[in-house]
Amino acid sequence: MKSNLSNVRSLSLIALLAISAIFGRHSLFASEKEVASFGNDNAMKIWTSVNDGVMGGVSKGGFKRSEQGTMIFSGELSLANNGGFASVRMKEAALALGGTDTLVVKARGDGRTYWVDLRFADQMGASSYRAFLPTTAGEWKETRLAYADFKLQAFGRELPFKPINPASIASVGFTVADKKEGPFALEVEYVKAIADSAASDSKAGKTIVDVARSAGAFKTLLSAATAAELGGVLYGEGPLTVLAPTDDAFAKLPAGTLDSLLRPENRERLVAVLKNHVFSGRITLAKALEAREAASLQGSKIPFRFENGRVLVGNATLLNADVLASNGIIHAIDQVLIPVKAETGPLKSSQLIELAIERGVPIFNSGDVAGCAAIYEVTSEALRTMECVSEDSRNALAKALVDARAEKSARQRAWILRAALDKTFAGLESGK
Repeated sequence: MKSNLSNVRSLSLIALLAISAIFGRHSLFASEKEVASFGNDNAMKIWTSVNDGVMGGVSKGGFKRSEQGTMIFSGELSLANNGGFASVRMKEAALALGGTDTLVVKARGDGRTYWVDLRFADQMGASSYRAFLPTTAGEWKETRLAYADFKLQAFGRELPFKPINPASIASVGFTVADKKEGPFALEVEYVKAIADSAASDSKAGKTIVDVARSAGAFKTLLSAATAAELGGVLYGEGPLTVLAPTDDAFAKLPAGTLDSLLRPENRERLVAVLKNHVFSGRITLAKALEAREAASLQGSKIPFRFENGRVLVGNATLLNADVLASNGIIHAIDQVLIPVKAETGPLKSSQLIELAIERGVPIFNSGDVAGCAAIYEVTSEALRTMECVSEDSRNALAKALVDARAEKSARQRAWILRAALDKTFAGLESGK
């Protein structure tokens, strides 16, 4: 049991990972406030080090300012005497971070895993809010950490979460406690707090298609979605979560695979492949890693895990996470996830409807009526491409899609599309 709890905790910690965006999101910050920089010696006076010596340990850790105007947090971690941590933190101060929702940390590490710590004016003791800060040896990275993704902990144990009030943040720090003995070094250039208007794509009404198109790295995916007649779904209200293979990911497919998928006679198989990259609702990386897997609209269970310093999604590596759009979220990946069902033959149209209802009903009943409507919308679009569906049913589905998209109520959209799916299913069962 202890091991299982440890695994769950580790996944929760990993869920805090924020990967630098490939979409130029840093240029969209509406506002930012400098929290820490190290341009002169006075900047170092507000920092202090706290190591496991306070608990009898013998780890050594400290900090200094480099000639390049950065802070170097370094030392040697020891597990002796039940120790195993070293840290640096800012002395309590009024940081005035109200109105911000995300920290941005630019740092260069040694390949070890660090934490970013937040403490508050009324809480400067052993407990802190922590977020996972992975590093690649010798590589500078700018990492974004939303306050909502920090976990409250004390002595390495998670505590019940309490929402963070940014205005109360009084200290930012860094900790190494990865249970690996030996030297460590983390170089930090700056820490900033931002009101993250990467969400401005969402607020400005930019859909998944708009955001993917502006990124410039998903031309093949968008062309495939058009060929499968699923572009309308990705423009729809959603919400949906899309695993977006880059153009390079499609180029890795075996020779002739993509050309075969794009042929009209293989449209159903193409639909199956694309649906394997789509989930109902907004599934952030944090949620996916905590759940360990998510069910695609194709029916496959896609695993999410952290391994050897990277996040793996199925057999793909995650390149970028939590890119916001008005109708969902995009996660960029470096491989195309071909579902087993697509290799052995796509779902029959009746099975597709059954799967949509199997996925949609529990979501609807749990209160996510928009997520249910999104599942029904994707399924209705897919059915319209299937030759086994009668022309009358395709026309009925097309009308239902138009009516649903004109309906403001997500509940009504779900019912309109469900009625069309039920009618189509009845026609398939009767052979009409």
